[in-house]
Amino acid sequence: MSHQLELLTENPLQWTTVSLITPEIQKKEIKPFVLLALKELEGNPDSRMRSLMNADKFSAVRSVVRHVSRLRSAHREPWVEEDVQLFLESLKFSTECVSELTTLLCTDKIYTNLQRHLRIKPGIESLQWKIDVSMSQNNIRNENPTLERRKEILYRDTLVILTLCLTDGKKYIYRLTLSKFHELRYLIASALKSMIVLEKRKCMRRD
Repeated sequence: MSHQLELLTENPLQWTTVSLITPEIQKKEIKPFVLLALKELEGNPDSRMRSLMNADKFSAVRSVVRHVSRLRSAHREPWVEEDVQLFLESLKFSTECVSELTTLLCTDKIYTNLQRHLRIKPGIESLQWKIDVSMSQNNIRNENPTLERRKEILYRDTLVILTLCLTDGKKYIYRLTLSKFHELRYLIASALKSMIVLEKRKCMRRD
């Protein structure tokens, strides 16, 4: 399974109700519903939404458009048509509707005006790190310190360089002292521990 398809289908239970309605949706309804959903996501809801005869069908399409749009905001790569098609097929859209909806959702320009609060922050694509001892070595050479002092300089001036590559293509480089690196490591470990505790609570379970 590709990364994009995994993102699209990561929570199948949320589509249970939608999948009951999608088989009834006709191809001719797809484009108008998508356009109305996009206007709503852009903060400019169309007045025609108040008098829709097929409110359930529109709601189903709107859920799909919202889901796909929010995920797209966090990634630099455009959707792969095959992945979107497989996702829509899993929701029991007809073959005609899958084709029509895939074409629309894989058109990148439809996501340009999405409201900021609906966007998802990009995730971490890769993390690399290395140790920089150049400053500490220079200082040791210049000072010619005792063994204890050498250890102090190494701890004080050695840097950990972290390079974060995000899913939207941006790259961030952080230079941390050893003390700051250990502080970061502790904070991440504490956050993970808190997440594990939360996941064990009944209210957080999906089953």
